[in-house]
Amino acid sequence: MARDRFLQMRNNLHVIDNNSIPQNNTDRFIKVRPLYDSVRKRCLELKLEQILSVDEQIVPFRGKLEVKQYVKGKPQPWGVKIFMICGKSGLVYDFIIYQGATTNLDKNDVLKYGTSAAYVNALSMRINRSGHYLFFDNYFSNYVLLKDLREREIYAGGTIRINRFGKPPLITDKEGSKKDRGYTDQVTNNTKDVVVIKWIDNKGVVLASNFVGIGNQDEVRRWNKISKNYVTIPRPELVQLYNNGMGGVDKTDHLISLYRIFIRSKKWTLRMIFHAIDLALTNSWLEYQEDCKICNIPSTDVLDLLHFRQRVAEALIKMGHPIPSRKRGRPASGGSSPVNSPVTPKQHRFRTEIRPASEIQYDTVDHLPEYDQKKEATRCKNPGCKGKTHVYCLKCVIHLCFTGERNCFRKFHQKQE
Repeated sequence: MARDRFLQMRNNLHVIDNNSIPQNNTDRFIKVRPLYDSVRKRCLELKLEQILSVDEQIVPFRGKLEVKQYVKGKPQPWGVKIFMICGKSGLVYDFIIYQGATTNLDKNDVLKYGTSAAYVNALSMRINRSGHYLFFDNYFSNYVLLKDLREREIYAGGTIRINRFGKPPLITDKEGSKKDRGYTDQVTNNTKDVVVIKWIDNKGVVLASNFVGIGNQDEVRRWNKISKNYVTIPRPELVQLYNNGMGGVDKTDHLISLYRIFIRSKKWTLRMIFHAIDLALTNSWLEYQEDCKICNIPSTDVLDLLHFRQRVAEALIKMGHPIPSRKRGRPASGGSSPVNSPVTPKQHRFRTEIRPASEIQYDTVDHLPEYDQKKEATRCKNPGCKGKTHVYCLKCVIHLCFTGERNCFRKFHQKQE
């Protein structure tokens, strides 16, 4: 496909018919809503991990959009905000796209918890059984939220803002500076179901939870600027659990950023469409890794994220589709097929033929034999065959025996029971 043709098709890419949008529509993302509903439907089918976290994700976009947000500290601070609940592995289990006052939130939850904590309550409805650990930062923390989550047997905790907890009688920063590094002050409510701690590290860190406070302390190493060496200080159990459980959304962001689909466009719809594809691919790869662990597949045989994306792309392009009748543009020098192209002196003399993905191998569409023009025959790529042949598959682009004695061509493309 020519470049200009591709750009023309991309600029006319639509998920819905814009003429069908009602005049009283309040959904700002209605143009991409069916795509995100499809991704979310699959996320809701996944089995939950025990350790979960809620945080924000930013879809990078600096164009014109009313609900565009700026979040300080994010790698891409400008863009569309998505609230997510993720597992420790990075798997996304549910999400809500922020669109201002028209965001789909329960009004009673907003009045009861506040807007930020209402997102946690809405996403926590995804947790369908007790015994899970849920972590979030001070943007979401709320005293009433922690109590209600405790009643639902969800163990929740995170960093907090003191003014949202009635200003508990903790030591001040000035008093904390006089304490030894690693000192922890703890306060609980009357019913003993919410605990607030202040841990003195480089500076005071305030956290709250509905299941643990100081608990079983461990020890961590910290750099001492005065003595110029590492020192060991005690760390509360809540801090340890928070550091261990908080970070699933950040991991998802990192994985998406590695091979993000790059586009230059002022259309927010295109950015949201391709972000949904990136999100689906990343979630699928994490799910694929979990399945490989269950099946005890050696780590050397597990695809990394880049090759997984390439495998999906190749399958979508070739699986179930016939071979293109002709190619546009200037023909490649040295033959029309990579099988017939000669090996130049600069190239390695032993070129390997890459076997196709199983989805393409068994799709039974346009797997046609062709005879190459090489002087010497090539090794057959059917497993177990040691013969050599001049016959190759036009679609898979690998050599397979096709003689009166054996038909590796048919066996390779036929599933064995």
